[in-house]
Amino acid sequence: MEDARYNAVIVGQTGVGKSSLINYLYGTNVAKTGVGKPVTQNGFHPINFELNGLPVCLFDSWGLEVGSYTQWMNDLEQEFKQRGVDEPADKWFHSVFYCIQAGGARIQDCDIEIINKFISEKYKVSVILTKCDQVSEEVEEALKKELQNRIVGLSIISVCSEKIKTRMGISEPFGKEIVEKQAFNDFFDSLILRLPLRCKKVSTDRLKEWGIRSKNNVKDDVGFAGFSQSETEGTIKKSAQNELLEIERMVNYEVKSTFKMYGTFADKLGYPPVNKSITNQKNDSLFYQYKEDTDIEWWLIPFAVVISPIAIVWGLWSGKDNAIEEVNEYIEKCENKITIEIDKQIIGIQKMLTELKNKLIVIEKST
Repeated sequence: MEDARYNAVIVGQTGVGKSSLINYLYGTNVAKTGVGKPVTQNGFHPINFELNGLPVCLFDSWGLEVGSYTQWMNDLEQEFKQRGVDEPADKWFHSVFYCIQAGGARIQDCDIEIINKFISEKYKVSVILTKCDQVSEEVEEALKKELQNRIVGLSIISVCSEKIKTRMGISEPFGKEIVEKQAFNDFFDSLILRLPLRCKKVSTDRLKEWGIRSKNNVKDDVGFAGFSQSETEGTIKKSAQNELLEIERMVNYEVKSTFKMYGTFADKLGYPPVNKSITNQKNDSLFYQYKEDTDIEWWLIPFAVVISPIAIVWGLWSGKDNAIEEVNEYIEKCENKITIEIDKQIIGIQKMLTELKNKLIVIEKST
């Protein structure tokens, strides 16, 4: 994950102002690489550029229009398959912005369905109401209320992406800072939603492989050299202990490397915007500052949770008949015990991430 790209996807129907929003958030140079030009080919098309030294991959989709919904959703499904929790965090979408034009004054069912699809895939979605300078505050608030009634807890941000001359004067762009702060919060929400599932995936996959390998070894040992229950039990015990330690190592790696990656994104993107006078001189981001201050305490939690099942597992073995089937039962009991401990660990990671976010919110509000 050292060379990970920040993956952002900005979705919405044709003509809602996605390209203007992209230019507003990431700079006008992005548009020159192709964003905003009509995309005629099916699928989500990556556009790579660099922002403040951070490699960025912005996903641009072909236009969502009448008659294209089914194919468009199929394309989205293919993207999700490439970015599931079975993949490491550098493959995920790190920010998801769904654009709805405020001037349209209407929320369509397909908008709700697409947002809910992202949510079902454990992504935090922020809805951007574009072109808010074109509508009254009453219309804007009505749209927000309708969206929040249909999707409880949805984050909605009002934005004007361009400087426009009107009869009333010059309409200045607004909303960027709020989008940046929300993107920062989305980082944590995405971690809380996805990282525990990722950790469980790598843990259970590793455990499953161990169970298959252990049963095959028992079968081979008995068939080739004869059966010795005590020797076999000793081998399984040692193997299970090593496996527990390996699962611990893998989970620690996933948590630490993912958190480091998201912290780097926040640092490079300047999320959230903060007063430089109250941050340390090494980095401007509160994300980085808090990560540095809590690094030791952070990693003790997964270690303590993972290491605890060893004593429980060792108590599974007692005198048994010399039979492959019974040894396999030992292995299955061991797997079940470890699975229970993995689930406890996942809950611990969720709690840890939530506590970190809540503490960071307190720090941010105090600034």
